[in-house]
Amino acid sequence: TLLYTIKFEAMPLVMLCGYPCSGKTQFTLKLQEYLQTTRGKNVVVISDDSVGVDRNRTYHSSEGNEKEHRGDLRSQVQKHISRDTVVILDSLNYIKGYRYELFCISKNCKTPHCVVHTDTPNETCHKWNDACQHYQSGLIDELVMRFEPPNPKQRWDNPCFVVPAESDGVDDVITQISDHLFSVGAPRPNQSTQSQALAAPDFMNQLDISTQEVLEAITSQQQLGSSTFKIPGVEATLTFNRTMNLAQLRRLKRQFVTYSKSHPPSDVTKLKEGFVQYLQSLV
Repeated sequence: TLLYTIKFEAMPLVMLCGYPCSGKTQFTLKLQEYLQTTRGKNVVVISDDSVGVDRNRTYHSSEGNEKEHRGDLRSQVQKHISRDTVVILDSLNYIKGYRYELFCISKNCKTPHCVVHTDTPNETCHKWNDACQHYQSGLIDELVMRFEPPNPKQRWDNPCFVVPAESDGVDDVITQISDHLFSVGAPRPNQSTQSQALAAPDFMNQLDISTQEVLEAITSQQQLGSSTFKIPGVEATLTFNRTMNLAQLRRLKRQFVTYSKSHPPSDVTKLKEGFVQYLQSLV
């Protein structure tokens, strides 16, 4: 019997997308305020800033590890989706395949979703970037070339609400989004997106804490030159046959979290032990 699972209708997922410095964050703040004050909803915003990335380094095609960053954002979405919280993902989200992955998460969690496209001209984005200095000028042009605009004919981009660059009309878009999210039913999961169970939010929080404690123990001992690790609260030792950097460890953590969300253990006290066994089987 799975003791740490519940079935619930999760709150909506809102995906922003658009050019760099196209007004996504400003719109997110307005939408967040509206949902909190007018609708009385709990709102969590997940963004590049919230996960602490250097935009110029991360999104640079030759230097950054953008794939890992997208994985971090996706993990945060999975962590926070619940029946009590609206999740807003404020990032570029410019790859249609990535938006499809997020759509599958919302579908699996039985929650409505929508895409919000800040349709701001490239010239205006450069102007706004001059004021905030978030991106190198050349990087903006590079990201604009990579951008795959949302297509409402595709189910993962539907519905798509377009935010104009001008302030006029923004309030109407926010009202339309709110009315849609809280008046429509969630998409029905299908065979490809339905998992066996969905872990409760308190379980996910404990899972995140337990796995993070394991990573911290490994990295601190690895810095001392050790390849055998003693994890607090776990009887068995963990031995690596090669050095693992933090990025690699985080990637394994995300894989374990994703698996555990749909296959929660019956004993929450065994989370660390399960993660250690998982790492030992792969490294």
